[in-house]
Amino acid sequence: MTEGFRPALDDLGVHKGLVPPCRVDTLAIGPGAAVARVRVTRQRFHDVRVGLPTFGKQVWTAVIAAVVADEATTTALLDGQVPDGVERFFAAEQVPLFPEAGWELSLDCTCPGTRVPCDHLVAGLIALEEDADPFTIFALRGRDRATLLEEIGRRAGARVTAPSADDGTPGLDEVMDDFFGWGPAGDVTNTRRPPAGDPLGLLDEVPPLKATVDGTSVTALLRPLYRSFTGQE
Repeated sequence: MTEGFRPALDDLGVHKGLVPPCRVDTLAIGPGAAVARVRVTRQRFHDVRVGLPTFGKQVWTAVIAAVVADEATTTALLDGQVPDGVERFFAAEQVPLFPEAGWELSLDCTCPGTRVPCDHLVAGLIALEEDADPFTIFALRGRDRATLLEEIGRRAGARVTAPSADDGTPGLDEVMDDFFGWGPAGDVTNTRRPPAGDPLGLLDEVPPLKATVDGTSVTALLRPLYRSFTGQE
């Protein structure tokens, strides 16, 4: 977070090494805002809010799709790390991940002063810059860590990867001559042969199917269909 917020803080006059005469007791990060409670004395404190516009669904959908297409970035994020250069996915959508100037931040404080940023806001901005969680900026832009990683994981898991041409699997044209001879035949010696002319008995010529639909075997579900085909309804 440190370097990402630096241009905006420099624009606001919040320079490195600046120590305001107050301290941040709590800092809460949410979509579009960081809210801090800044203590001035033992009995006196003020609440400050640092706002940042969130991105809409269209931007997040495009960004996450681009992230998932980059295996290295996807792996790093799912491992809890934010790799360098992640800003490029947002830049491709013509939006900055981090604020590039102070005016992009909305600043508010409950103190009676009129100077912006006041000492309390400066303390809050420094605490935000020094926040150790690299996912904080995503939360401010509208996707907290859990939601972001869930979306990335879901999309990454849904990708269908075509088999490699070098995986050793022969092409269809190479196996057409003996295609129907592949593999051992199933054991059908103990299956019951249906009476001659009984089309429904065809269902009993194969070993029992394990597949079920809502608890009902596929064989039982097929019998009405066979009756319909043969006019036995």
